[in-house]
Amino acid sequence: MYHPASSAEEVPVYTMGVHYVTEPDEDRTIMLASKGIAADEPQTVTQILSAIATGPLKDTPAIKGQKDFKESPLKAQWKVWSWAEYYADIKKVAKAMMHFGFKAHDSVNIIGFNSPEWHISNLGAIAAGGVAAGIYTTNLPDACQYISAHSKAKVVVVEGVPQLKKFLEIRDSLPELAAIVMYGAAVPETANVAGKVPVLSWEQFLESGEKVTDSDLQQRMDAQKPTELSTLIYTSGTTGPPKAVMLSHDNITWTCKCTIAHSPHLAKIDEHRIVSYLPLSHVAAQYLDIHLPMSFVSRGIKCYVAFARPDALKGSLKDTLQAIRPTIFFGVPRVWEKFQEAMKAVGATITGFKAKVSAWGKRLGARAYSAAQINNTNGRKPFFHFLANKLVFSKAKAALGLDKAILLFSGAAPISLTTLEYFGQLDIYIQEVYGMSENTGPHSGGQVDYFQAGTCGVLMPGVETKIEHVDGRDLDGEGEICMRGRHVMLGYMKDAEKTKAVIDSNGFLHTGDVGRIDPTTHILKITGRIKELIITAGGENIAPVPIEEAIKKLAPAVSNVMLVGDRQKYNCILVTLMLQDDGEGGFTDQIARASKTVSPDCKTVADVKKDPKWQAYLEAAVKAYNNGPTCVSNAQKVQKFMILNTDFSIPGGELTPTMKLKRDPVCKKYSKEIEAMYADS
Repeated sequence: MYHPASSAEEVPVYTMGVHYVTEPDEDRTIMLASKGIAADEPQTVTQILSAIATGPLKDTPAIKGQKDFKESPLKAQWKVWSWAEYYADIKKVAKAMMHFGFKAHDSVNIIGFNSPEWHISNLGAIAAGGVAAGIYTTNLPDACQYISAHSKAKVVVVEGVPQLKKFLEIRDSLPELAAIVMYGAAVPETANVAGKVPVLSWEQFLESGEKVTDSDLQQRMDAQKPTELSTLIYTSGTTGPPKAVMLSHDNITWTCKCTIAHSPHLAKIDEHRIVSYLPLSHVAAQYLDIHLPMSFVSRGIKCYVAFARPDALKGSLKDTLQAIRPTIFFGVPRVWEKFQEAMKAVGATITGFKAKVSAWGKRLGARAYSAAQINNTNGRKPFFHFLANKLVFSKAKAALGLDKAILLFSGAAPISLTTLEYFGQLDIYIQEVYGMSENTGPHSGGQVDYFQAGTCGVLMPGVETKIEHVDGRDLDGEGEICMRGRHVMLGYMKDAEKTKAVIDSNGFLHTGDVGRIDPTTHILKITGRIKELIITAGGENIAPVPIEEAIKKLAPAVSNVMLVGDRQKYNCILVTLMLQDDGEGGFTDQIARASKTVSPDCKTVADVKKDPKWQAYLEAAVKAYNNGPTCVSNAQKVQKFMILNTDFSIPGGELTPTMKLKRDPVCKKYSKEIEAMYADS
């Protein structure tokens, strides 16, 4: 088990000055510690990849893709790339890019669902001395145009005709663009027009690289430095255009190394398996799906990534998990909530003796989950836990395909304590990880043998955190979380002003998150965002997240709760229900099973709004919160609530692609509803 280092020698020594760069051809000095992991020799992504491809594990699986999506993952055949074959295709792509004039520090954009082509294009751009920049598949043409123009993309790789159409619409406005490459479907005959940027199939693109010599590519790879930019992560953001987070080779390779050091049990098994399904344009998926496997294999531990089907979040993910049985699984809170809803639906059908056994097992599991946490003085599993595992827990894990998982974690947005405890009673311990794009993903996280539900665990080795007082605000000892280390980004590309605003002269990244570190356990707890703090009419600062989580725990049949009350005399909440998926990322007006538990006769949101049982249910939850321990002052009490007609979603504009709540857009979209709650104030 790793705990935060107390020795100053184990974190880098920083000097006063500028600790950022903002141009793609600039690099930043790496500050090394005198000992510990922060003193390790910096490496490039390409150095690690090429060493694997010629090393003892070169013939072991690297990636697996389902051959035919018509088949269930449980029955499908899989195409497998060994690490040597994977590297060979990466070099083919790198040479193809060079054929189209791709130079050192140029960029490639990739838009499509997770696939071998996505990974190979990403690493091909890096191997060619350039920069990989993903684009969310939900982005419209204008948003794609902004990212491609801002990154000066030389090559764009797209999946299928729908994504191709976006770039056919904007290609005339991208003067740097030399080629569009499409995989997953045949290139339409109308795509290529004289005088316009050509569209090539994946096979045509690879063939074009045959004109570039291996020695030319090798020179490009040999010239790379760990200090240089390798990846751009465009933040999804809640307002304004996305910022381009610049991550160096060292940012990525060192952070992956730290992850393994932070959870030493990961290095004790022979082979890791990871399922890739979350958007690869997000830092978490790139770090976990593309780079962490390389870090494992470079340490002599076999690891491969299997790609889920494009309809993973519409129901097929469970089948892929059952087929692959991953050892590591990461889910944003909404994914865990969907699993929870599905498992509850199955549980509701169990009756008789089996139902009694299930309830007994869950009671034991809940006691064991509590005992396993560091805030519990007992620390012992209840008697007969082994039997509950055989009869209940093992079956639940197998049904999810997580029976071989040794690290399950959640991040990108807060996960409710209710969800953590639900899985905890089934012996499924989800660890929270804290971090952001600007620090290459993780900064702290729970450990299997050292965790506390509702917190973000201890710091990774070799990094620093300070809690800084927020201007003139009394936050009861809490403050802004500031971090420093080799995982902190180079800067925001082409934006010195915004970079300077978040990286200070001592090299600390100011996160904008509010929290505290327990002086005894060294556990980090996040309590909110500075920008999200609600300032009441009386001037009191209120962090909304703890209030929202408390009410959701008291009313588990609802989907989302959002607190409003900035500059108002009292607080209100917006409530959304669990609705049926419409298949396009949004929702129908039909109530989902979990929301029917309050009043089974309700079929739609309209039914709920006029149902006295629902009114009483929400009133009771608000009253229990107002009179409970989470509500510490009158200013934090909630006076009113309103049920919205639909749930929050990405297409609806209320959530980012990583399921973070976009508070300002929600307030604008539902301004009339909010005004109605304050109409008689």
